[in-house]
Amino acid sequence: MKSLGKIIVYSIAIGFVLIVVVAIIAIYLMGYSVADRRNGEIDNRDKIIERIESYISANGRLPESLSCVGFEQTYGGYAFKDISFDYIRFNDKEYVIEYTSVDGVLTQYISEKHLWTEEPNIYYIELPINADTIAAINRISTFEKDYNMAPLIDSASYNHPQICPIGDYIGVPDSIAYIRYLYKDGSTRSEGWITYSENPEDDFSNEFGEWKYYDGEGNCYRKFWNYKQNGKLVDETDR
Repeated sequence: MKSLGKIIVYSIAIGFVLIVVVAIIAIYLMGYSVADRRNGEIDNRDKIIERIESYISANGRLPESLSCVGFEQTYGGYAFKDISFDYIRFNDKEYVIEYTSVDGVLTQYISEKHLWTEEPNIYYIELPINADTIAAINRISTFEKDYNMAPLIDSASYNHPQICPIGDYIGVPDSIAYIRYLYKDGSTRSEGWITYSENPEDDFSNEFGEWKYYDGEGNCYRKFWNYKQNGKLVDETDR
């Protein structure tokens, strides 16, 4: 009985030690992961500034849209790697880049001071005149697929115009199509042109040109997705 008791005690002790060791390793890996993501974020945000400053050096002014320097559009701004950011242009050479860090902190690059800063030491910027439109398009586009019908695809054809979305893409999509996304009642949720290579309904299709987004009350909101045609940029100025 004494031997059995010792075995049980030893087993409990060994189990406790293993739990502690696993916990320590997990904490270490989590810390490393966060630090690694933070370092990657810092590297990527500096590359954003490098592209913009290179454009200024070559052209003597800021780009009218960041599609000019190859950044992918989002519904309300731009994206590079894992950073979704806003571009606020004050004049031909002064601007602010704003995004939320992996730590959840609002972060800005202020070109006038040539530095990155975080809350509370940031510029408080007036909302753009199309802020309501941006918010509405975000709401319309963030939807549960279960509550919507399969899209309608029209005018699918080979990509003869050589339309290419803006961003870090390799090659040119081989097809284009006009697509309509529907609400469950059959009314149109959004519509416009896309590029794709295999299936127009998959996650690798990209909007280009003018798109229209409709809320549940039938109000229409417009967004222009910049693109390249035969290597030439087709874009709208950032508002």
